[in-house]
Amino acid sequence: MQPLPGVLDHRAFSRVRVDLGRGDVCDAGKVVYRSAADRVSICAGCYARLVREWNGREGRRLHALR
Repeated sequence: MQPLPGVLDHRAFSRVRVDLGRGDVCDAGKVVYRSAADRVSICAGCYARLVREWNGREGRRLHALR
């Protein structure tokens, strides 16, 4: 399961160091980030997906050096 694009903001998440179980979005990976405001916990893979989605919307792309 994936959240709707634009619903979760990666900037609202902070890294956690305690074991909170599995992520709320995919229910597969170990929780690494949590948003207290949205009451959502996500794994590293889901967090990376949020960042990529945001970068794509904002036109931010990393280009390889030639």
